[in-house]
Amino acid sequence: MHPTRSHPITLLIGFMGLFSLLIFPSFLMAGEPITGFRDLKFGMTPKEVSGLQSCTSGKECIYELSEKNRYLELWYMGDSTEDVALETALKGPGSGLARISIDMGQYTEDWYKQLQRILGNSYQLTHDISEKHIQAFLAEELPELTSGYENGQVLLSVRRRPYGNMILRVIYQSPEMAQFFLTSHPPT
Repeated sequence: MHPTRSHPITLLIGFMGLFSLLIFPSFLMAGEPITGFRDLKFGMTPKEVSGLQSCTSGKECIYELSEKNRYLELWYMGDSTEDVALETALKGPGSGLARISIDMGQYTEDWYKQLQRILGNSYQLTHDISEKHIQAFLAEELPELTSGYENGQVLLSVRRRPYGNMILRVIYQSPEMAQFFLTSHPPT
């Protein structure tokens, strides 16, 4: 949706819809650990997840957010992956659903800033991106930049794909996964 082509009320309704869809489950529990995203709760088994209406299997779900179907990739404690850091975290304590990664589409500066505002209105930013990391990302020395909210339980990630474009992800993770994030990303 392009701002010059949409009525301001339509933009406001769309923004408020995305805002409430992203944060409503944990907004009610301010100060409490985040328990998941919508009907996906940390600790669920793949069988429990695959029984949910929005999930096609225990590993993937589709939810409508901001008037678009968004793909959710799910990770469980003990999962294997090509991402060495993620696999290390998944080998830690705990069981069941541990990480919910929401594909928010292609990076644009406006969309990134809007997601920052949405998350910042609901969660405390605890791990911002340093200028050093930004410069390393721009020089293609780092494949990803990640901001952490609520001590790493909610992440906003910009990832460069091998073919050059960048994608945005909002990630919800269990306290165990957040602890791994905290040790690998000290606060700035």
